[in-house]
Amino acid sequence: GAAFGIAGAVKGIGMGSLKGMGVMDSIKALIEDKKSAQSREGALMCFELLVERLGRLFEPYVVTILPMLLVSFGDQTESVRLACEGAAQKIMKNLSAQGVKLVLPALLDGLRDDQWRTKSGSAKLLGAMS
Repeated sequence: GAAFGIAGAVKGIGMGSLKGMGVMDSIKALIEDKKSAQSREGALMCFELLVERLGRLFEPYVVTILPMLLVSFGDQTESVRLACEGAAQKIMKNLSAQGVKLVLPALLDGLRDDQWRTKSGSAKLLGAMS
């Protein structure tokens, strides 16, 4: 529910609200909340819906959220990992050629991560780009 509301509000108010109203900072704080799997899952759903509602307008933010996605692939909670996969697939599906060039270095770094799920997520995302 809340993710739909946030995405709708950002689309209605405009892209400036992502920074101006602290939307991205709030979502980042939720995704970094180690105590609440629901918060992390909700933050990932927000990313997915922002991409869905805003499309390529959200692309400049993808580079900032990609490291958070890669870490979320290694989350202990299955529902968070599933939300991460959904968000990642939606993001990769909407990337332009320029967006692919921007995210490629972060994905290659993800292949060097210690967590096997992060490596797996990076490989999945690289595959989704082809």
